[in-house]
Amino acid sequence: MVKRHMNDRDYYLSQASRPLPKNKFSQYRGVQKASNPDKPYRASFRYKGKQYYIGMYADELEAARAYNRAVLAVIGDYAIINELPDD
Repeated sequence: MVKRHMNDRDYYLSQASRPLPKNKFSQYRGVQKASNPDKPYRASFRYKGKQYYIGMYADELEAARAYNRAVLAVIGDYAIINELPDD
């Protein structure tokens, strides 16, 4: 039997397409509630076993935008990004 190695796209999609947990605080992928009262939202993601910390943000939408930019920069065109409302 030949062992198939996943390429970047296959690996990312297998991890990122999992459904979000039901008890997740934020409605956006990659945004978590933090304990800092000044900047209560944290943006981060995992890719290929490495944790990427993006930063702390005062607004949930701002954190989601930062997540989208970082994921596109690191992973590329096949990254799953948040659908954000138009401002």
